[in-house]
Amino acid sequence: MDDLKQELLQIQGKTIGIVYIFEQDPAPGYKHYEAWKSDVISSWLMAIQELKCVPYIMDLRTFVYKAMNNTLPIIDYVVNLNNGTMELSTLGIVPSVCSFLSIPCIPCDTLSIMIGENKMISNLIAYAKKMNIPKDLDTTDTCGILRPYTLGSSYGIQRGFKECSTCDCLYQEFISGFDMTTPIIYNPLSGKMEVLPAVMYYPKNQDVEWFLGQNEKEKHQGYDKRIVHIGEEAKKKYLELVKAFSIKTYCRIDARVQCKSFDELKNMINHPIPLNDIYFLEINPTPTIKDNINFHTSLENISVDYEINKCIDEYKNIVDNYSYTGFILFCSISALIKAKREK
Repeated sequence: MDDLKQELLQIQGKTIGIVYIFEQDPAPGYKHYEAWKSDVISSWLMAIQELKCVPYIMDLRTFVYKAMNNTLPIIDYVVNLNNGTMELSTLGIVPSVCSFLSIPCIPCDTLSIMIGENKMISNLIAYAKKMNIPKDLDTTDTCGILRPYTLGSSYGIQRGFKECSTCDCLYQEFISGFDMTTPIIYNPLSGKMEVLPAVMYYPKNQDVEWFLGQNEKEKHQGYDKRIVHIGEEAKKKYLELVKAFSIKTYCRIDARVQCKSFDELKNMINHPIPLNDIYFLEINPTPTIKDNINFHTSLENISVDYEINKCIDEYKNIVDNYSYTGFILFCSISALIKAKREK
């Protein structure tokens, strides 16, 4: 506990910038299919204060203007809340400016965003790391699933092929089974990234053909969530992927778990899910962090079997009015301190 206390003391008083989306920005390349709202911004703001740090809040244009005109105060870290742009390149603005100014950016740098948010590239990396990925289909096959290369939040995902005028798409084999997302985070006590419990979307219609589409995700309907655990071989492979994507703080990996029936699905969730049944879909290097979101759900369900459980317990004992966003912020800063030390 003394080590954790010491690290928390070293962080106190740091200035942490929050760069968020001003949705009315007139820039033609700043159109969004999704924008994080005040619940996300306030979650990070409270986390900064929880660590007894100083917040500095800016919209993206203000941040870039001040950075280029040398009018920013001294900022120790930046939390990047620029998300959901139609143009993938625009997602890299904040970490690119941070790199120019040598300010550590949470959760990741531009490289991780560009290769992680592009499903074609991320699938190729997963394939190179010997992960199962759904096979590509000819557009005449009516049984596949279409996924836009660079859009998130299940935006534009559909069964069957349809020409997309706004973006390029993957058209792949549909894997019968269920959707699963697995958070991964840096553990300050072990000094390593750690795979957390996975969250499974458990279809209410008990149909293995069900999938988490745009409408289901936006309206939070058609499913319940269940905590599941992946096997040790799968955890090892996930950590290899995280390293390949140069992610040092936290991320999420989305996958489809193959099964043939709902009865098989019910049996699977009571055991660690083996690597052979997991099909990689995408990695999210900038997942949403706020209350009642998958990352928090996973942390809330940590058991003693996970190394990070000890770190969470110590954090709760040290920090008054702790939050899981505060814990994620602490882990992220610890990871960036370690990365700087090892350069």
